[in-house]
Amino acid sequence: MKRKIYLPLLLSMVLLSGFQAAAQPALPVVTVRFANPQYDCPTQTYCLDVEFISDTEGQQLFGMNVRFFYDDNVLEYLSMGDFQVGYDSPVPPQIITGPAGSGALFGIPGPIEWFNGTVQLVSASTIYLSTTQWTKLFHVCFHVDDPNSISITDFCPTIVWDLQENPEAGGYQPGDDGVVMTVVDLTGQQDSSPTTENVVQFNWIYDAIGDAAGHPVSIICITTICGYIIPLSNWSLFLAIGLMLVASVFLYRRRMNS
Repeated sequence: MKRKIYLPLLLSMVLLSGFQAAAQPALPVVTVRFANPQYDCPTQTYCLDVEFISDTEGQQLFGMNVRFFYDDNVLEYLSMGDFQVGYDSPVPPQIITGPAGSGALFGIPGPIEWFNGTVQLVSASTIYLSTTQWTKLFHVCFHVDDPNSISITDFCPTIVWDLQENPEAGGYQPGDDGVVMTVVDLTGQQDSSPTTENVVQFNWIYDAIGDAAGHPVSIICITTICGYIIPLSNWSLFLAIGLMLVASVFLYRRRMNS
């Protein structure tokens, strides 16, 4: 009799728990990337937009651990800025420079520098992450230290987001969760809720040969050659001015000889 009474109860508990597990909503996948490099010649400043995209509608970024690596021989962090309405970096970043050869894990010959900053929603914002195009929230700027990177056609620095190829493994530092992003909680029960983080690496790819986690690639490059370049549309104007000067000199010499 006990078996007949408790077996249906056990089955109902198992089915109910399975239903509750299946009813749990999937976390939104939020992806971050660096994009749109810009170089200022007088200050040797290199800036990158930080952009986001979500696979789920109606998401607002609440907070982010901004963590990445770069070659200390090439770049030096300057600032985060150009924050979109509602966002800011509330605390100064932590920057740690590794010893010589510490870039080997990423296929970088120089010492690696680890940047650990934060960005957070600090006031009301109407910016939602698009599911079809990238949404810029701020930018990061560096000083170009490497003299060999000045006045070249293709400047393609490597910046590695601190997230392993398997995002569940977290970052590359011991005990480091790496890049972590949260979104505004839509239920209103708490300030934020978790996401599944994803990154698009910048001039770097995973799975290098040997023990390295990856290696640099030259994909997104700009020129650091300084100097004024005359737009093609203005050449006709300069040509007309030049012809006028030549004609003026010709007429002047003709008058002098007559």
